[in-house]
Amino acid sequence: MVVFGLDSPISVLAGIAATASAVIGVYIGYQAYRGLRRNDDPSMRWLSVGMILLFGLTYLLAVAGQGLIAFRVVPIHLQSVFRLLVRVTQVVGLGCIAYSLRVATTT
Repeated sequence: MVVFGLDSPISVLAGIAATASAVIGVYIGYQAYRGLRRNDDPSMRWLSVGMILLFGLTYLLAVAGQGLIAFRVVPIHLQSVFRLLVRVTQVVGLGCIAYSLRVATTT
């Protein structure tokens, strides 16, 4: 039985690497949030939001979408909708990080 496409050791390693990158990304976002609270720097707010969107929410959407499709809760033709949500979340997260860098250089 194949669960979530984990049918080979490489797939398992890819899943572990994706999970690790999500956890580290959310940790960095949390540290940026702590920096915002400590220094009240607006660039840290945007960095925190961007990191959480880019790593945390994107990963959650991808895994949840794959699980819902694998267990046939959601029809397969909605796979492209989940893919679009993941990509839009990535773009918004990257935009927030880019904006944080812009704010940091102008203040």
